[in-house]
Amino acid sequence: MTRLLITGASGLLGANLALEAADACEVVAVSHRQPLAANFATVQADLTSPNTASRLIETHQPDWVVNCAALTDVDQCEAEPVLARTLNVEAPRQLALAAARAGPHMVHISTDAVFDGARGGYREDDPARPINAYGRTKLEGEHAVLGANPQALVVRTNFYGWSPSGTRSLAEWFLGRLEAGETCGGFTDVEVSLLLVNDLAQLLLLMLRRGLSGVYHIGGADCLSKYEFGRRLAAVFALDPDLVQPITADEIGLRAPRPKRLCLQSQKLAETLDVKLPEIDAGLLRMRTLREGAHPAALHALVGGKHAVEHHPD
Repeated sequence: MTRLLITGASGLLGANLALEAADACEVVAVSHRQPLAANFATVQADLTSPNTASRLIETHQPDWVVNCAALTDVDQCEAEPVLARTLNVEAPRQLALAAARAGPHMVHISTDAVFDGARGGYREDDPARPINAYGRTKLEGEHAVLGANPQALVVRTNFYGWSPSGTRSLAEWFLGRLEAGETCGGFTDVEVSLLLVNDLAQLLLLMLRRGLSGVYHIGGADCLSKYEFGRRLAAVFALDPDLVQPITADEIGLRAPRPKRLCLQSQKLAETLDVKLPEIDAGLLRMRTLREGAHPAALHALVGGKHAVEHHPD
């Protein structure tokens, strides 16, 4: 059976990828401070410590490595650029070097925020011009990974879904307020091509099976504002869309500047894999179905029933 090592396995993507892959792969889930509880192998490790990446790969001998670990809090990256660079550049570089030496195929998860958001509709070969520390360190991380391991796969994406903490994704943030009957602000001036994290996980596994390398975009089929996303989510979950109030990103005084039009073109992936990327309503319907099937509870159990501090996942 193929062995898959996943870093950042207590996070939104890492946890969902571990559960999605567990039926078909031998999973090794790596977290930092958060102990995990699962019927597959779990490891706690500090990827910023010297030789940790090499030891992980030498010990577990994975066929595939997916790096989901990152500092993704945009304002924290702006306030702590050294920490952001350590987690988003240096740690991925060491993992890529270790994978290149030992042989497993590596996937590094990047972001649409490597672009400036001036026009949207970005393809893989469009110039990347990040406007905040998060985007800059993620772009540096891409260069570090591909410089250390030219056969690696770098995926730029933006996703939502159920998280182990129940508070980490934009969809959960909207749902928490809508189900409480509270109004919530949705950015009308920030446009993204969001993808359900479970659909992203399945596409990542398919890309690994095909042995893809280089830079790929994985976005949903729709380009829409976060305001429209909130309204679509409300409709799918039979909640009141009018509770989602239009606001702009500039109104709420965020520390770091936000790129506005970040939608990704994913034709390269669609043509390479001969797949159709999901539309937003299909993803939201699947998210609702996953809750009916107790998927959030399985994620919660993975992290031992512990919750993270809630934040606005912009």
